[in-house]
Amino acid sequence: MTPNFYFTDVYRVELNRIEKFISENLDNDRILEKFVSEHDKILEFVGSNPKAAAVHPATGDQSWVFGNGRYRIFFKTVSNKNSLHIYLLHIIDNREANLEVYPNNTLPTYDED
Repeated sequence: MTPNFYFTDVYRVELNRIEKFISENLDNDRILEKFVSEHDKILEFVGSNPKAAAVHPATGDQSWVFGNGRYRIFFKTVSNKNSLHIYLLHIIDNREANLEVYPNNTLPTYDED
C-alpha cells in the first residue's frame, strides 16, 4: 500500500525555516542536499513502517528522529485495508529549545563568582 503524505501548514513553515537556516548559515550546498535526502529517507521509512514509532499517550502522535538525532518529525497515521494516510504535524531541530513541543525545557545558565 502506497502511503499518502499530508503536510500541515506548521510542518511546511518549519521545514522551510530549517532549510533556509541551512542554506543561509552553513554556506555549503551539500549540507542542504544531505538534509533534503535524509528528510526524504525518513518519510520513506515512516511510510514503510508506520507503526514503528510508539504513539505518545497524551498527544496521540508519533515521532521519529533523523539526521543523527538532530531533527525530529511528528506525525499521525490513519490506515484501513486500502489506504495509509500520514499527517506530518511538525518538524523540529533538536538543537533549539522547542518550547512549544517541550515546554519544560530550560536553557542552563551559570553564575560568575
